[in-house]
Amino acid sequence: MKVFVVSMTGKPLMPTTPRRARIWLNTGRARIVNREPFTIQLRFETADYTQSVTVGVDTGSQAAGIAATTNGEVVYQAEVHLRTDITGKLRQRRQYRRNRRSRKTRYRAARWANRRRRSFWLPPSLHSQAEATVKAVRFVASFLPVSRVNVEIGSFDTQRMQTPEISGICYQQGELQGYLLREYLLEKWQRKCAYCGAKGIPLQIEHLVPKSRGGSDRASNLTLACEPCNVRKGHQTADEFGYPELQAHARVPLRDAAHVSSIKTRVVQQLREAFGAEQVAVTYGYETKYKRIQVLGLLKSHTNDAVAITCALGEVVKPLSTLSHLRCVPRGNYQMFNGKHSEHKVWAPRRVKGWKLYELVEAKGQRGYIGGRRLKGSFVLKDVSTGKTILEVAPSKLHRLARPLHGWIAATIHR
Repeated sequence: MKVFVVSMTGKPLMPTTPRRARIWLNTGRARIVNREPFTIQLRFETADYTQSVTVGVDTGSQAAGIAATTNGEVVYQAEVHLRTDITGKLRQRRQYRRNRRSRKTRYRAARWANRRRRSFWLPPSLHSQAEATVKAVRFVASFLPVSRVNVEIGSFDTQRMQTPEISGICYQQGELQGYLLREYLLEKWQRKCAYCGAKGIPLQIEHLVPKSRGGSDRASNLTLACEPCNVRKGHQTADEFGYPELQAHARVPLRDAAHVSSIKTRVVQQLREAFGAEQVAVTYGYETKYKRIQVLGLLKSHTNDAVAITCALGEVVKPLSTLSHLRCVPRGNYQMFNGKHSEHKVWAPRRVKGWKLYELVEAKGQRGYIGGRRLKGSFVLKDVSTGKTILEVAPSKLHRLARPLHGWIAATIHR
């Protein structure tokens, strides 16, 4: 384990040993500037000589991997958990705006027709993922003298992911070749309800995995159902509804592959603007897989992939026993009113008994972050690495460890 060091002017230097850092702190020659990761700032003049530090970036849709190596040694590893709530928040905001236009307030004309998308436009959800990935690399560069950044970009053959045996002209002639969608579904499901088998009645197009659960409108996720079965199924998947054999028809979603393919250009472009075009290199998935399995012998994970990305071909390094988790969170809850017609004032938009959302705390021997508040007064604690609820506890039992900084929660976990 290394302690990161910055100079008196804030320039990142090479990391040092815990023993030397402890001596500097005890003698007043350094001060603590960050605890996650532990970073000190020197209070005396020193040389600015540094060695080469390479950062590897493994892009992803829900999480990204960051690793930094120097002199054949891994000095930092982090897994960045990206935000997945952007789409839901935008949908909620859109609904609020639509409701506001129907109230007895001053007229506000709709502005949907006077907005032009700029070049290299990305949807807000993907824009958030790209910005968070670049921000994580800049965060590493704030306490390490980064001289090179390696980024893995993925080019996915989505048709081969769905149908491994596809080849030739089949790429241009999909399963809907020569069909309309409804006609295709009627012939595929033999003009009967896929659940009860009813025939000769009006049939509705139904999703095997509902759109509210992440399903898509692709033909492989659509089936036919009578109205009673469609109503009874509701927001369940076909497997939960009791038809696992139908669930097999719903192929694996391609959303994550599409997200990574969309943000790769933006990430590389912004990194080249920040560090220079010559310092940013691009690598590919097959190279990472070979180095991770054949050379390093590591299991599949975002951080292990990032370690393999930093290494040159044939270079062998050992991953750290500690792993930093950076969870991207909203900067705050600014909603003042809620309810169907925004008739209720939010009773605690800022603090509750001195506590705010997303603070890193400890309670009953467990560490987590405040992920919600209950009406009965208890707080919900969630795990930093998984985001799952681990505990409900009264605020008087909490011990603060850290507050969110720069839009994310940082925590170090021993593996």
